[in-house]
Amino acid sequence: MTIFCNITDCKNWMPLNEVHHMKHKPGFTPMGKTDEYTGQCRNKSIKIESTTAHSQHTKQVIATCGSYNLDEVRYDNFQCLEERCQYFLDPTTCSKIKYDEDLYVGWTVVFDGLERKDVPRCKSFAHRKRENAFNWGNAAQGIF
Repeated sequence: MTIFCNITDCKNWMPLNEVHHMKHKPGFTPMGKTDEYTGQCRNKSIKIESTTAHSQHTKQVIATCGSYNLDEVRYDNFQCLEERCQYFLDPTTCSKIKYDEDLYVGWTVVFDGLERKDVPRCKSFAHRKRENAFNWGNAAQGIF
């Protein structure tokens, strides 16, 4: 597992020699440079925290990087507190990194009340699949 990160003002950020592109499923084409990562985290593992931002009309679920600007010594083991992610197994286990997939962290704009904030978000976060829901995309590919 590698933690790719675009948050250059974090003291744990380390530049890459070449731009890394996020891996996608076949057929998906990203818009602009949203899948480009110019650095990675110096830490071997990170902490993902659970956050919800409430604006006047919306509620936004956010998995933020709890290791942002903190020393490596504090998080020598992976820790995820975002139970709403489909990769969440328990606070120290993420099924995504279990299969040696990479994690991605980048800036996201959220509105908390009327205030606009930039937060370091785990871009690998995915909402839990709904129980008993049928995935038509997988069915089209012959996966049941």
